[in-house]
Amino acid sequence: MKQRIHYRLEGNKGPFLVLYSPFLQTLRGWYRSNYVKHLQDHCRLVLIDPLGQGRSDAPRDFERYVMESRARNLLDIMEELKVEKINFLGLGIGAQVGFFMAAHYQRRIRSLIIAGAHPYPVTTELQKMQEWIKQLRTEGIVALLNSLKSQRSFSQEWELDVLRGTPEAYAMSLEAICQWDGIESLLESVTIPTLLITDTAEDIFLAIREAGRIMPRARYLILPQLKYEDGLLDADIVAPHLIEFIRKYRRPE
Repeated sequence: MKQRIHYRLEGNKGPFLVLYSPFLQTLRGWYRSNYVKHLQDHCRLVLIDPLGQGRSDAPRDFERYVMESRARNLLDIMEELKVEKINFLGLGIGAQVGFFMAAHYQRRIRSLIIAGAHPYPVTTELQKMQEWIKQLRTEGIVALLNSLKSQRSFSQEWELDVLRGTPEAYAMSLEAICQWDGIESLLESVTIPTLLITDTAEDIFLAIREAGRIMPRARYLILPQLKYEDGLLDADIVAPHLIEFIRKYRRPE
């Protein structure tokens, strides 16, 4: 059974670039954090509200939130747009979808860009995520927001976006993140150009660097300590590297 996935297009020239949001982020965040501003003159952007977030459907069915289902949603969007190959940028959930696509639908990905994430199962934040799942189901979204705001600042617009969601959809999204097996055994077979972005302040810095060494056409980019804005990395720093990387592997559509 299919579900409605909300997406938006920006830019009218250059290669297609999918921007796949992390947990609790809607496609509006790519505008607020200036990614659209930086990238729309260089790429045809496909901005996606992941299932359970923003204006996409939020079904109460866990299997819809696993990476295979999310990848199928993306393939459906590509079919609707009549696009054979895309460049892909993902953070959080988006990173897991990107790695899954690169491992299982490699011919559909022209280049892969992952920021602040690795291709292995979740370990360092597993306990925290499990606490968030419990909190969502027992106390609701406001309680989760208060927990997150104690660690990092967020805009009022981001909070309003999050509050429009449903606790159970968010909980199932987190469960799928926690249960993802990763693609460790397939890393050497992923031969598409890949850029892994991190900084040394990330707890998972070493895992990202290791993945970059194993994947045949991957390189990792270590930037100065990056600030986050509503869960997205600083576009003023990151975007120029994205543009340079995509230009290097640009091909006619």
